[in-house]
Amino acid sequence: MSSWHAPASADPHGSKGKAISPLRIAVISLYYAPEQTGVSYYNPGMCGWLAARGWQVQMHTGTPHYPWWRVPEPYSQDAWWRGGGVEQMDGVVVNRVRHAVPAPPLSGLKRMKLDFAYLWGTMLTLFAVRRRPHVVVAVAPPFLTGLVAGFHAWRWRVPVNYHIQDLQVDAARELKMLPNILCSVLEFLERIILRRMRLVSTISTGMRRRIQQKSVVRNDIAIFPNWAATGTMRPHTGVNAYRREWGLDERQVVIAYSGNLGKKQGLDLLLAAFARLDAESHLHFVIAGEGADRGELEAEVQRLGVQRLRLLPLAPAARLAEFLSAADLHCVPQRRDAADTVMPSKLLNLMATARPVITTADAGTSLHEAVTRSGCGLVVEPDNVAALADGILRLASDAALRERCGTSGRAYVTHHLDIDRLMGRHAAHLQILARCHQRYSRRPGHDRR
Repeated sequence: MSSWHAPASADPHGSKGKAISPLRIAVISLYYAPEQTGVSYYNPGMCGWLAARGWQVQMHTGTPHYPWWRVPEPYSQDAWWRGGGVEQMDGVVVNRVRHAVPAPPLSGLKRMKLDFAYLWGTMLTLFAVRRRPHVVVAVAPPFLTGLVAGFHAWRWRVPVNYHIQDLQVDAARELKMLPNILCSVLEFLERIILRRMRLVSTISTGMRRRIQQKSVVRNDIAIFPNWAATGTMRPHTGVNAYRREWGLDERQVVIAYSGNLGKKQGLDLLLAAFARLDAESHLHFVIAGEGADRGELEAEVQRLGVQRLRLLPLAPAARLAEFLSAADLHCVPQRRDAADTVMPSKLLNLMATARPVITTADAGTSLHEAVTRSGCGLVVEPDNVAALADGILRLASDAALRERCGTSGRAYVTHHLDIDRLMGRHAAHLQILARCHQRYSRRPGHDRR
């Protein structure tokens, strides 16, 4: 097994101050702007960063729908699609595939149908690409993006970077979203994809360990973490419009959750913890988000009768920093079953805005390591309502601790998880990948697959 090594320098232009030569790249992923959460947040950041440095980036994505599970304007109109489903966003050519979007409640099979519709459409539209890229970047989920990318990379004779943001099959099995026999078939396909990819990357060491247990890959698995937008996501100072709208002064403590409302988040446990704290009259609770399980969440709120709880939509991107700053502490729950199948992206924005967090994670998982290493908050045992409620109360009752955690989190992401540092290193990975493939392709009698 060989290794991929980026230049040691964190310089976004590459090692020894030399500019990284721009490449043509094709990125394949179901999720992109104007979607705001999870993978949809990081794909535009990656593509826009490369395009701003002269790379020719074509994004092949789907119909916007996440996490609302409906198609927003103007993409819901036939007139928009008659233009070819192509638009320019921050220097990136965005090619969209039109597909149906299932309505909640969602099952694993409904999600699979959505994935297949997108992948089949993308498979066909990639035949129309006139100029082949130097590198294909396939972002999972859906994990079968790797099959589409692998086929067209073989056709173009170029390498693939298979970047895993979410271990989709692991989550489906452990959260019992699909029958075991179907999960076994999908795991077989996943192993084939991993063996064929020239470069596999993922966002955390815990996810890398899981991938290594699945299959032998061609090269070392690269760590390409998600970044914090420390320039735009910063602590909000002055009068907070959200707290003023809620009628709260500094004596009240706001405990918030913001993000996707889905099964992996363990929001049922969070609501149960809020119910245990209902007698603490100075505590106010906020859940802001969209997702497939929003209806179930609203029904559970009614059943529990939690006082002083606000259910809100996601804050607009332009006001996200102010919204996150409105809370005194944030909850980042994760079910034990979902550990290391995904890394909660919301954590980085919370750290960037200097908000302390409480999360649920076992020792040895990437989420536990991220919080303890950065000092941004407290970690309690997952799937334990009493432990979560006690941890929330401890952090809510100690303003000095909240201040230390928030300051520590902001300092950590500023020094270690800045977009220029991380994207510069990964751009160098892609450059090396293309260069090595070109040298390999010129060898006499090699297998051009």
